[in-house]
Amino acid sequence: MLKLLKAAILVASIGMTTFSPALAAQKVIVGDTGSPTGIIGRTLALFKERAEKYSNGDLQVDIFSNSQLGTFGTMATQMKVNLVNVMFIQPDALGQQVSIVTANSWPFLFSNADEMLKAWNGPGGKALIAEVEKRSGYRMIAPSWNVPRWIYTSREAKSLADVKGMKIRVPGTAIYVNQLKYLGLSSTPMNIAEVFTAMQQKVVEGMEGAISDMATYSMQDVSKTAIKTGHVLSPKAFLTYGPWVDKLTPTNKDAFYKAAREASDFYGKTTQDEEKQLIAEFEKKGVKFVEAGVSVDDMRKMEEPLKKDLPEVWEWAQKLAGK
Repeated sequence: MLKLLKAAILVASIGMTTFSPALAAQKVIVGDTGSPTGIIGRTLALFKERAEKYSNGDLQVDIFSNSQLGTFGTMATQMKVNLVNVMFIQPDALGQQVSIVTANSWPFLFSNADEMLKAWNGPGGKALIAEVEKRSGYRMIAPSWNVPRWIYTSREAKSLADVKGMKIRVPGTAIYVNQLKYLGLSSTPMNIAEVFTAMQQKVVEGMEGAISDMATYSMQDVSKTAIKTGHVLSPKAFLTYGPWVDKLTPTNKDAFYKAAREASDFYGKTTQDEEKQLIAEFEKKGVKFVEAGVSVDDMRKMEEPLKKDLPEVWEWAQKLAGK
């Protein structure tokens, strides 16, 4: 409760600064739940540098890391009242506001990251981005290359079968809660910033996600096994609120978009370049990387009930993939 009160006071003070007519520069408030030294933190730092450079200082970017402004859901809500302007996240973080955006996290939709990024930059991806904005006002900009999501657990395991019934932290959207359940796990929604402590206290026994995110939240220090399921391949993207972006001057809007594209490219290249290094760092901490022990085709069959659970999301997943 105290943490939420502090966040509310902070965003209120930001809001007073943002709307002050005495300021010549246009404030851009960026929120994140991770560390400023992680890959996303460095991506946001580059966005700040480029946005301020390309706008000749007319855009003033302030970054608030480590959940200073609350959870992803809280920050998304704050976008509508101009207390947060930008996040760099997976699109499905908007799943509680508009469910179809979780089509990006349909299990085993893409074979590799290049195929995924091509889809997002193609007709299906553009249609999904437009429909999400039409329904919610949120705008996704510059989808990135990304690594697959795996399952990290505090148990020693040789395959997916060894962790059946385990409590695994998932984002609080139906696409994740249900798909991990159909893989035999006990899906447990939880604020991602609380998972490290929850694993230490054995409240949950693992978390799923991309290794770049797992490193940000120090999963290498509480995990023994990483099961390489590859259940989701999803980009990160710059998320903002369309009406706010459209009020920027043409010059500042161009600077904003150019900075977002370059920062997204940086994230994709850095994630690709550092994946092997991160695996080595996890292994040095004692984490073993193992295969799922189940074929992708068999895991897809396990996920068949998801189509009946989320028919509209399935329809948009097919459109996204161009099928």
